[in-house]
Amino acid sequence: MRLVRIWFEKKGMIRYISHLDLMRTVTRAIRRSEIPLWYTEGFNPHPYMTFSLPLSLGMESECESMDIKIEGDITDSEILGKLTAAMPDGIHVTAVTEPVFDPKEIAYGEFTLDFDGDFDREKMKEAINSLLSQDEIIIQKLGKKGHKKVMKELDLKPLIFDPAITDTESGVRLFVRLPAGSKTNVNPSLLADLIGKEVPEAVCLITRKRLLMSDLTEFK
Repeated sequence: MRLVRIWFEKKGMIRYISHLDLMRTVTRAIRRSEIPLWYTEGFNPHPYMTFSLPLSLGMESECESMDIKIEGDITDSEILGKLTAAMPDGIHVTAVTEPVFDPKEIAYGEFTLDFDGDFDREKMKEAINSLLSQDEIIIQKLGKKGHKKVMKELDLKPLIFDPAITDTESGVRLFVRLPAGSKTNVNPSLLADLIGKEVPEAVCLITRKRLLMSDLTEFK
């Protein structure tokens, strides 16, 4: 038995399925591929499968990963080929590797926010720059107080790193690095919503590009 890390992209309409549905979809695909999965023991055996950092609904990603345990002497290239053939549209397996880091060590995510639509590009850039230049960017975020869920204020300003604005063929792109992981997790849709209020005719597509460790080493 050995542990392998499956890397895949999640794009297109499949970005609208929940994480639970994604798990079911991937589980069925792995079973179709006839990869020799390792199953837990006990009354209700199930395949060992863990995802590094679940993606929010509606977002695309180029750096999704999951860990599975396999039995036998099947090679990584064989696993890649079998999974590529079994996965549905929207999930593209890019690599099969040996895990290097623990997902609990993930600290940051790099994202692109692509604003498309019939809007003035300079107005969009001005709206983004105006927001990022504020001393504080206060938003209301659902949090916990004891066992209760409450709304809390959060200042996004100190949590936004290396923002960069560029033109794309169909609009404007904002690149940002945000905290991601078990300790602090900032959903980029919070930033997209604030910008969208200033330019409501814009549609935003968020893509997770990379996951990073606390020292900015790429998660592997």
